[in-house]
Amino acid sequence: MIRLKIICEGQTEESFIKEVVTLYLKKFQIEVIAIILPTSIRERTYRGGIGPYSRVRKDILRSFERDGAYVTTMFDLYKLHHSFPGKGESEKISDIYERVRVIEEALMADINNRFFIPYIQLHEFEALLFSDISTIDELLIPSSQSKIPELETIIRNHPNGPESINDGEETAPSKRLLKLYPSYKKRTRGIQIAMRIPLEIMREQCPHFDAWLMKIEQLSGDRA
Repeated sequence: MIRLKIICEGQTEESFIKEVVTLYLKKFQIEVIAIILPTSIRERTYRGGIGPYSRVRKDILRSFERDGAYVTTMFDLYKLHHSFPGKGESEKISDIYERVRVIEEALMADINNRFFIPYIQLHEFEALLFSDISTIDELLIPSSQSKIPELETIIRNHPNGPESINDGEETAPSKRLLKLYPSYKKRTRGIQIAMRIPLEIMREQCPHFDAWLMKIEQLSGDRA
């Protein structure tokens, strides 16, 4: 079995990794260990984010093992601290996929370990949920009116897909959900929605997320 540690920001991402990603990767003989970033727990405030890179870097480096376990990340681009490698340069780039490529390549160069797979989520976890707006509405309407027309407008205004829903204070995916469904709770409803959406739909609608999983899948072939 290949061992893969996925370092994530919080409990919702941890649950998503355990309940969705881990089960999927078992067929590739990949054992997944989800780790909530210790820095995230120590530094998280009501403003969100995972804190300065200097501390995050130490947590990443501590995750490597002598037996060759792989390490990857699942950090949101939304609220990513300005001290992250490549973050300043990326802010000058309009194309979102080029933007995260710059950050991920800078992370790879800084960590400098062949067992490292950097991944920055566009723009945050909730973007994955927008891959299936009917499931969002179905699970949230018991405590609210249907918002399908509003969700369809958001998708229509972002023809490049859910990953292009941006990271402004009022326009990030999570902020949009909260505006439409005030009862939305990331740790409970967020993971319930994610578990109801087929992984193949998320991958089809979110190409950067799909590319990350493809890199992980290829680890099985690399060891064959």
